[in-house]
Amino acid sequence: MIPFGKMIVEEGLVSKGKIRKRKTVRAIILNSEQQVLMVYSELFDDYTFPGGGIIDSETDQQALTRELKEEIGADKITIIKLYGTTKEMRYGVNGSDHVYMQTSTYYLCEIHEFGTQELKGRELLHGLIPKWVSMNEALEKNENIMKDFRHQTKGLKTVLIRENMVLNKLKEINQCANLK
Repeated sequence: MIPFGKMIVEEGLVSKGKIRKRKTVRAIILNSEQQVLMVYSELFDDYTFPGGGIIDSETDQQALTRELKEEIGADKITIIKLYGTTKEMRYGVNGSDHVYMQTSTYYLCEIHEFGTQELKGRELLHGLIPKWVSMNEALEKNENIMKDFRHQTKGLKTVLIRENMVLNKLKEINQCANLK
């Protein structure tokens, strides 16, 4: 798998025991204006790629299909190709001292049909809204709030670093493609 960048290590991380592994899948969805479909969080005032953790014996494709239905209401999707990965050494988002090695796999996807979101638990609490935004808009918003108190909570410090790493790589790839 192609890494988007170097491993991200949560600031202040102290590992006192077994490091748990967590795998997630995330979707890169672009429109004809080269905007990206991101999930905006009303609670955190940030943009992230739709997706989440792989549960039980799900395949990447099954997990991505489930997550896209929950977060953006996607009823019919095509996974076009594997785009890249990120690795994070971080605390869990529940505020515990458990340390995770999280690998996020990003897939380029196309959505053919939208229905109703099926937000659950934290997704409801976070107030997730799918939004088409330019890569620059998402990057700027995330950069401006990355160091606020909400994003400096244990387990959340790496989220926007990860998402901006991917957005920057997408911009770079998009600029190179436009030069050809």
